[in-house]
Amino acid sequence: MEFQGHASPALERIAAIRKVALALIIALATIAAISRPARAQMMVRLAGNHPRDIDRFTVVGAADSRRTLAMALTLKLRNRAALDQLIAAQEAPGSPNYHRWLTPDEFAARFGPTASDLQTAADWLSAQGFAVTSADLTRRTIAFTGTVAQAARAFNVAILQVADAGHYGNADDPELPASVASVIESVRGLDNLHAARPALRRSELRPAATDSGALQVAADTGDALVAGGMLPENPAPEYYVRNLGTFFGPADFQTFYDESPLLGAGLKGAGAAGCIGIVGDSDFVARPVAAFNSRFRLPGAGIRKVMADRKSPGINGDEMETFLDLEWAHAAAPGSPLRYYLGNNAIAAAGDGLLDAIRAAVIDNACPVVSISYSYCGNPSSFYTATLDPIFAQAASQGQTVIASSGDQGAAGVVYDPVNNQCIAATSPTVSELAADPNVTAVGGVSFDPVYDGNGNDVGSVAERVWNDPDDGIAGGGASGGGRSAAFAKPSYQSADTPADGVRDVPDLSLIASPYYPGAITVMDGSCVFASAGCDGRGAVAIVIAGGTSLAAPGWAGIARLIVQAAGGRIGRLNPTLYDLAAAGQSAVGLRDVVSGNNGYNGVAGFDAGPGFDLATGWGTVDAAVFVPAYARTLPRPPTLKVTPAAIAFNNVAVGKPSPPRIVTINNPRTQTGWVMVGQVTAGGDFSAAGNCAGAMIGPGKSCKFTVRFTPSASGPAAPVTLQIADDAGDSPQTVALTGSGRAPR
Repeated sequence: MEFQGHASPALERIAAIRKVALALIIALATIAAISRPARAQMMVRLAGNHPRDIDRFTVVGAADSRRTLAMALTLKLRNRAALDQLIAAQEAPGSPNYHRWLTPDEFAARFGPTASDLQTAADWLSAQGFAVTSADLTRRTIAFTGTVAQAARAFNVAILQVADAGHYGNADDPELPASVASVIESVRGLDNLHAARPALRRSELRPAATDSGALQVAADTGDALVAGGMLPENPAPEYYVRNLGTFFGPADFQTFYDESPLLGAGLKGAGAAGCIGIVGDSDFVARPVAAFNSRFRLPGAGIRKVMADRKSPGINGDEMETFLDLEWAHAAAPGSPLRYYLGNNAIAAAGDGLLDAIRAAVIDNACPVVSISYSYCGNPSSFYTATLDPIFAQAASQGQTVIASSGDQGAAGVVYDPVNNQCIAATSPTVSELAADPNVTAVGGVSFDPVYDGNGNDVGSVAERVWNDPDDGIAGGGASGGGRSAAFAKPSYQSADTPADGVRDVPDLSLIASPYYPGAITVMDGSCVFASAGCDGRGAVAIVIAGGTSLAAPGWAGIARLIVQAAGGRIGRLNPTLYDLAAAGQSAVGLRDVVSGNNGYNGVAGFDAGPGFDLATGWGTVDAAVFVPAYARTLPRPPTLKVTPAAIAFNNVAVGKPSPPRIVTINNPRTQTGWVMVGQVTAGGDFSAAGNCAGAMIGPGKSCKFTVRFTPSASGPAAPVTLQIADDAGDSPQTVALTGSGRAPR
């Protein structure tokens, strides 16, 4: 594979020669592969619908005209401008549509393609000799098959062989009759020069006290000795692996990012507001997840599998990503159910099971938060703007919050490698365009050196830096993905406080990502670790130290799920409110600014972290105990709190002596859905109130009680005082009338 960079004059001449040669190959391929009939009606090119890297590859010649292609058309949404206006109105306080989310049926009726649109496209495909294998109006997809020769003729493109006989791609954008192009967003399957990659990094440090060469793994076999003499110790609440050190477990995460006060108050992501959706393309075995929960004293994770393509793909190497996502989303929101949306590349339209899984999470509409820990590479720009973006726009209109990892290759990002059929680090600036979608929150990564107590438990936050681990020759290093989108213009919420570059900047936020500093304990199928062939589901349970922005994404998804519970309902796109809060002062709303480090990677100059927003960590990480209520307070609040009693009289109390305490109860009615945060409780004069409810979060059906005392300073009636309870309910402040009288001491 050949890549272009900043070329010398000699290399520029070579590149020019290659372009001339490529043009000749395209011309010859066009003549050899097809004989185009005269076209009676106006034709329209679908812009941005050919592989972005095809001019970087070695083109061998024309693709085999007899090769069968599995292809798919994506149907256009209707009224897209109206959809964008609706999403803006759903996010605007005071609008009649504020937080009035659509159902999938309502979305389809207002913005989805019609049955007539579907028929128009299907009829044209049949007329071109293609075999239509499925037509799904809900998915806005028509799957079809045909030969290279048929595709070249129908879409008026040259399809070239690239690198070897197994790889091919269309050199230009497909062309369609205007009547058909009016209902089509994109065509997939004219190339196979793309892939998806999980954003996972596994630390493979070797134990210091053995020459066995064992990986950093300990099997969960009743704490028996395993390879390398490694024995897990201190099983609760966290883990220390002998000869290797101390790593992060769920309680460490909850302490470091200050979730513990929320969890202690009962804000754990539970309630009727739904689940966290995780997407993937590998099935998994249940035992490692159960072992993770047992080891770290987490409640059992209720996981429901949803087959996006009707049939499981079985277990493959991406099972490791599945475990990381499921376990750490649960660690961050231990009360939330999980749904795992599973795609099957073998039977998915155009072979993209991950796309089907993402789409299923949105069409199902069961989960208010969806987490994606994958990046794509090699796809044309239309894949992001015309295939994925309408899915994410539907999610936004339904009130779903989509979180995606920004990638693990720093400012370099990834490109497609046809030799190994995978995404590899690029040699020029690239971002994950999936994460850069304006309807998605992109999450980058940080590293840090935690402080542990004598039991190996984190004691609190420390300064964080941009995640950028050097290549150790084993795991390959990694860095926080970030930079400037090549596909999306700058959304309105980034109009201020971000670079004036006119494009979508990523990431928006960051979280723990380094597999070394500190590394997160993940329980996996041992076959993923010890078997050279990869995951097969038959291995013993194993403990692995992992990281990557695919750790950061489900972590943030869990925090977003806490916000949903606190707000009592869906919150939609995280970013518009996030940017408003951050602009008003990061630290005040619980955003921890990351000001050191750079995300340069693979020879690509990166971006420095600094005060405020930056292209390495976005707005930084989080103090959840501050950020969750701060975010929730911007949303519709419960209209009332019930405070009892309404008045308290303290009579005949000895001067200078405190009265017996009287109890005031703040109750959030069970009929309301949102949590309430109490601010200050203020008395005055000769009356005092305990401060235990200040800062408390009160869930629906829950209450907080505090005491009030009267200490008269003189005989006779005291000046009456109105006790005030400030909070974020609609009827704040609530009041209690306080009266009292003093008597001379006996």
